[in-house]
Amino acid sequence: MTADLQTPREAAPKLSDHARDVIRDRIIEGDLPMGAVLRESELAALLGMSKIPVREALVQLECEGMIQMSPNRSHKVFDMTSDDIRDLGELREMLESEALRLAMQRDPEALAAALRAVVDQMREALAAQDGRSYKLLDNAFHHAIFAQCGNVYLEKTHHMLSFRIQALRNRLSRDMALNDRSLGEHAALTDLVAAMDLEAALDLMRSHIRDTTQNYLAQALSAVPAAQRPPARVMLAEMERFADAAMLAAGCDDATRAAVIRALSHASIHGVDTHGYRLLPHYLEGFVGGRLVARPSVTWEQGAPGAAVLDGGDGHGARATYAAVDLAVEMARSSGTGAVAIRASSHFGAAGAYAKAVAEAGMLGFCFCNSDSFVRLQGGAEKFHGTNPIAMAGPAGEGQDPWLFDMATSAIPFNKVQLSRALGIPLPPDTASNGQGVNTTDPDEAAMLAPLGGEFGYKGAGLAGISEILSTALSGAPLSFELPPMISEDMATPRGLGAFVLALDPAAFAGLDIFTGTLRRYRDAIRGSATTAGGTVMAAGDREWSEGRRRRMSGLLLDQTAVEALTRFAGEKGIAPLEVLTR
Repeated sequence: MTADLQTPREAAPKLSDHARDVIRDRIIEGDLPMGAVLRESELAALLGMSKIPVREALVQLECEGMIQMSPNRSHKVFDMTSDDIRDLGELREMLESEALRLAMQRDPEALAAALRAVVDQMREALAAQDGRSYKLLDNAFHHAIFAQCGNVYLEKTHHMLSFRIQALRNRLSRDMALNDRSLGEHAALTDLVAAMDLEAALDLMRSHIRDTTQNYLAQALSAVPAAQRPPARVMLAEMERFADAAMLAAGCDDATRAAVIRALSHASIHGVDTHGYRLLPHYLEGFVGGRLVARPSVTWEQGAPGAAVLDGGDGHGARATYAAVDLAVEMARSSGTGAVAIRASSHFGAAGAYAKAVAEAGMLGFCFCNSDSFVRLQGGAEKFHGTNPIAMAGPAGEGQDPWLFDMATSAIPFNKVQLSRALGIPLPPDTASNGQGVNTTDPDEAAMLAPLGGEFGYKGAGLAGISEILSTALSGAPLSFELPPMISEDMATPRGLGAFVLALDPAAFAGLDIFTGTLRRYRDAIRGSATTAGGTVMAAGDREWSEGRRRRMSGLLLDQTAVEALTRFAGEKGIAPLEVLTR
């Protein structure tokens, strides 16, 4: 038998594999930046092949996490949010610190030699102003640590993450000043490895990764529209100064300005940003347009001891509701209870602000409100209730923060949708629906909110009904679906919202000391109750008081859309602009 059998030729590489490798390399090298849309026709022309292998390559890259598919079936290069960048930085710090520790313990001389060789090439690339080569060498430097650590699984883990790290690194490599500093840190780390100073090397590695992560974040934020940037920071005193000047320019009287500032400060300081100063531009538009009477006549009629109806005169909701608080407290001091139904009012912000005001007077306070329809019923496909909040607050004794509970009866407040639109972030799942009642996380698609309770949303709808009845049937105010919408081109027609405030004087029951002592005992039991692993429990108000202490020191937050609107208003009215702190 003659041996003229031909040696089987190696199978030619698949076109899809070639396309995958080229596209992957272009993503890693930054030619296809994060978030870039990938069109099959353009890639096919670039690679000189048909769309079919390109389509197969994109599917493979999607499995690798390098490509993302949008709901309309188009592809784009993966992108990373600020939270993604922070999380990746934390993981890098853990992995690279451990890899460096192992490599230095096992063969520090080999590690130092490998790093020195890369640093020398980095120096040459930087001298030649070759940022493209420098970023690849930066990656090689960090990879060398994993290659020398002696743990194949640690090395593989880094390899799986390296394309994301390199994509971020591509952004920084364009900044030669950052490259200069980066080279110095890499050289210093190499010297510490050579000197076998493990602790100093680990400290420098951690510091290098943290600084790099902050630079990644700064680059990422500068690349997005202003409306999607993180909120600005403003000190409370400055925010209140500007709000007073702006409302004065809009013609508001002293009582209105004081009430609105008090309500907005309560919300913004305690972290309820949806109902805080981000609403000031909307309120100013209402004052200027006439929807909100800037100098309202607030009147009330007392129908019986402990009960009254207050007419807000179509002024701001905070003006009417704080007046109702004062009236309810006054009646409760003489009769034990004070209930005030409110009509001819408007949006009042956070209901907890008014319940807290009752608590600060030494009484148990409740506040309810209805608003224009934006919440579907359980199983419903049309707007029916407003977000209809319920708030309760009570005193806990001298020197103690009060008990404070404040909730919307919708899954989220409507202002959460507006804030998410302003910040460019998705909504939580199962909290909002499109026009057909189908849930969506896209704030731009949200046409209505879901009731509180998820699968048991009938409970949230029932709670909304409590607010609805108290806010309308006792005052004669319109029902939610009868109210003009809050967001409207019509800023001249008053809305006529209803609300309800209730004050109960503990002295008229078992006594104030018993009330505050019981409340403290209850709160202490909540705070001291057993938790799941890694879990925490909080009593009502704990989050708000903690956030309030922090924000009084560091400043409150205001989204960029609101900052820009207030800047325009200041320019139009000739008042001193809002001073925003740099982050």
